[in-house]
Amino acid sequence: MATPQQKLTISQVEARRLALSRQWLGGMRPSSDGEGLRAVLRSLRYLQLDPISVVAPSHELVVWSRLGAGAGSHLGELWWGERWLFEYWAHAAALVLTEDYPIHRVSMDGYPPKNLSLTKVWMEANEGLREHILARLAEGTPLPTDAFEDRSVR
Repeated sequence: MATPQQKLTISQVEARRLALSRQWLGGMRPSSDGEGLRAVLRSLRYLQLDPISVVAPSHELVVWSRLGAGAGSHLGELWWGERWLFEYWAHAAALVLTEDYPIHRVSMDGYPPKNLSLTKVWMEANEGLREHILARLAEGTPLPTDAFEDRSVR
């Protein structure tokens, strides 16, 4: 093991191999059961959630690309059953490991911001926008985003 004074050097080839193997994109695949999924998730640390799913939801595609067909079926159990994962806005909407909760707690403690004055000013200036949105939603039908007029003032 390198001491703080020693410099660890690896080649570009070794760096690529390391990156691919730690992302589970090369080498031996773990089993496609729950334990294999845990191994992959412990390396990745989170799965980004993306609302756009042309083929399948992004988190399921990531699992499929690392473990193959069927592995995604264990995701729901880890997420909802065991609570081994939870949803959080890491750098984007994501499923993160519950064991990493202390890491995310630091950023959670920053919300809501202590100084809400800018938010309050924005909300007051855009009261018409808020009323418009609530009125459209009260119609009771699903609406796409572009069904709402931009009535923002600020």
